[in-house]
Amino acid sequence: MHRVLGIGLLAGMVAAACAPRERDGGDAQNGGSGGVAGTSTAGSGGRGGAADAGVGGTSAGSSAMGGSGGAMGGSGGMAGGAGGVAGSVGGAETGGAGGEQPILDCTGIEDGTECEALGLTDTICLGDQCVESTCGDGYTDTARNEFCDDGKNGDDTDGCTDQCEATCTKAADCDDGNLCNGKETCNAQGVCEAGSVVSCDDGNTCTTDACIPSSGLCSHQGLDDGASCGSGKICLAESCKTSACGDRYVDTAKGEECDDGKDGDNTDGCTDSCKFTCKTNADCNDGNACSSDTCNTTTHTCSHADTTAACNDGDACTADSCNPSSGCTHAFIDNDADGFSPNVCKAGGSHSGKGGDCNDGDPNAYPGQKAWFTTPMVGGGWDYDCSLTTDMRYPSAYSSSTCNGWTSAVPACGQTGSYYRGAKLISSCACQASACPADQTQACH
Repeated sequence: MHRVLGIGLLAGMVAAACAPRERDGGDAQNGGSGGVAGTSTAGSGGRGGAADAGVGGTSAGSSAMGGSGGAMGGSGGMAGGAGGVAGSVGGAETGGAGGEQPILDCTGIEDGTECEALGLTDTICLGDQCVESTCGDGYTDTARNEFCDDGKNGDDTDGCTDQCEATCTKAADCDDGNLCNGKETCNAQGVCEAGSVVSCDDGNTCTTDACIPSSGLCSHQGLDDGASCGSGKICLAESCKTSACGDRYVDTAKGEECDDGKDGDNTDGCTDSCKFTCKTNADCNDGNACSSDTCNTTTHTCSHADTTAACNDGDACTADSCNPSSGCTHAFIDNDADGFSPNVCKAGGSHSGKGGDCNDGDPNAYPGQKAWFTTPMVGGGWDYDCSLTTDMRYPSAYSSSTCNGWTSAVPACGQTGSYYRGAKLISSCACQASACPADQTQACH
């Protein structure tokens, strides 16, 4: 530690600091040497030079007064006084024997040489100045445990860190945990050197090659189908190929709307010419008048719904159907061709009033006939009253009101009985010629 000097000696110290001093201080021209063995109270004054000192002789400077030896002498005496001051200070600091004279001015002195400066510790000569030795001053002060000093350039990988320590001392210090850039080593200058970089190039333009840092292994990620791989080609299944219809890649640049690999099914949404099966309902027309054709614009597939049910005209007297060529048909139900249908025809329809045929499959049936007839009507007619039962020609017992009927029990079909056929007179029934009464066979149909 430097002692704070008294005010009385300050002028002498300043004068002494303005000129370099020899550590010996032994010749007469530069004054006597400082005290070699001062006590705690005083240091030995310098000895004045014989040639130039004049009167000044030996004088001791006390510790309290900073030494005044040689103050009255010549120039040599003043130099001795300054030496005494320094010697006195040295003696006071150590409390014992004074050491070599400290350096106060670094002009021309080698960098790193110990020196003294007011208010500073750990001082060295650096660039002709006495400054405090610090990490980052550009001088490697090994006495203060500096391995190196690059002026704190901010690069801790160049062999010297900003803490004036070596970047590395062993290979483990250089390990960055990345196995893809090789195994790092530490050279003699404390600089990390990289190892051999792992090459993952597989030569395939349709893969992205990379090295996994944690393992040093390579990965090869395939590019998406359609990615350009140069020369007008594209990547397909990680291979560089020329695009064509049927390769299952939709190349819109070549006018393809779809591509199912030409599977031979032109109804599945994609034709073998790489066009959509349909884009509008009109594309789905199958030429069948009995279907409704629709295009699903998401899947581009056609559907054909049966529209036969729409042909129902609501008339029970017609048989409704659909003809693929012409559409709906409505045939009149009249199997015996008598102009009547066995069903109830729709009111207001084209066959209104043409229903009520007793049995459309029986040519003897004749709807609308109310009386017995012996000769079949055109187109049939035996079941004249549409009773759908056996009709008797003579179904009634004798009645005096009509003068006709069976006088016996009504016989069954083909059986004979007594039948009275007469004429109504004013007050009674008169028999008709040859029929009053007479046997009669019951006729049926």
